[in-house]
Amino acid sequence: MSPATVRNDFARLEADGLLMQPHTSAGRVPTAEGFKAYAEAFLPPEPLSAADLRGISDRLAGLHGSELLERLAVVASNLTGYAVVLDVAADPNLQTLTVHMTPMSERHLMVVAVFENGLTRKRTLDLSPTPGAAVLEDAERTVRDLALPISTMEAALRERAREVGTDLRRTLRALADAWPSLKPMERYSHGMHHLLDEPEADDPNFLRQAARQLDRVATPELAEAHEPLALRFDDHVALVSSRLGWRDCRGLLTLVGPTRMRYPSTFQVAHGVGAGTPLDALSS
Repeated sequence: MSPATVRNDFARLEADGLLMQPHTSAGRVPTAEGFKAYAEAFLPPEPLSAADLRGISDRLAGLHGSELLERLAVVASNLTGYAVVLDVAADPNLQTLTVHMTPMSERHLMVVAVFENGLTRKRTLDLSPTPGAAVLEDAERTVRDLALPISTMEAALRERAREVGTDLRRTLRALADAWPSLKPMERYSHGMHHLLDEPEADDPNFLRQAARQLDRVATPELAEAHEPLALRFDDHVALVSSRLGWRDCRGLLTLVGPTRMRYPSTFQVAHGVGAGTPLDALSS
């Protein structure tokens, strides 16, 4: 091509919002829209090979609950070379197995709720003065005896609090007040070290944006995926998200990397690992 052709093509791409000139006399670089247009050419992604699926399935065999999700994050991160975030919301019908309540100070209790699929949730309660050991044992026994799904436990705790003595009533009410925040909403992440190997790691803005994505607090909204595979951008960072459907775990798998991502393989892994179904079939 002649220099004039290149200039004309660049001017047209710039006018379409696909390229930008960072400063005068600089070359052109793709915009987020430019990267998006490029990446969408690889959708839908090619499926992972049977050998790849078998390898993933073998690495996840026999794992459940938190262990499964932690390993999923590691597998997806190592396959792509990018950071991975898993946001997982619990099924409202998930059974509450037990709670463990431990005094941390004269006014703070550490509460750990354990649910049937292995997920756990921790919170610190402000309860002054903290109850004695006997009261805490009674509160833990109450939760075990109720053995209810997470969606109905709060109301049941309030009902039971009306039937017991003062100290236990106060403890059960505090637990009921905290219950919405105790419902399992878990976040697992892995692979920030992979991003340090990318050329963009020389830019502190890239590392800052990536760290922000990994540090975001997990909420039910973050775990909702309306599309099988989605691409979005956060300034210097690209995020490829897929529905997470592995066994009884539902949520969102997000790969975090530079806007100059290796999109074909990243899409393959996000879709193949996130969907779970073919991996389940291989492991059965």
